[in-house]
Amino acid sequence: MAITQDGWMNDTYVKLMRQQITIDVGSTTSGIFKAALWTGSVTPDFSQANPAYNVAPWNSGQTVGPGYTAGGNDLTVTSFAELAGAANKVGWRFAATSWSSATIAAEALVVYAPGLSNRIFVVRWFTQSYDSSDGTYTVTPDATGVWRTVLRSAA
Repeated sequence: MAITQDGWMNDTYVKLMRQQITIDVGSTTSGIFKAALWTGSVTPDFSQANPAYNVAPWNSGQTVGPGYTAGGNDLTVTSFAELAGAANKVGWRFAATSWSSATIAAEALVVYAPGLSNRIFVVRWFTQSYDSSDGTYTVTPDATGVWRTVLRSAA
């Protein structure tokens, strides 16, 4: 199969909410989270227990090519907060990240925390494969965030 949707890894989300894993998802310290690029060849199991970068199925299908280093780039959180003008929604925002002189293709971004045994938090699907040929490959998260969720229905 392939990556066909965005999603939080369920086990990570539940353990984060139950404080079985601890991390400040709003910390703006670069490198607490990393972004790795993926091809569509992996089939995510969003119910996987303890999902982690470089652990099956995430031990294959990572983007390869000049200008890209396995493991991806450090990410910088720009905010984790209620979205302005979007009551009842929270967004997790990151600064754009780039790979220079890259000849690569990817169709998903995997956000993980190296300090938590490479635990994966979010898979962000691009809806198709995008490539670069000896150029800059930049991922600029949507202005509303790499992940956003409705906390309650509007009354």
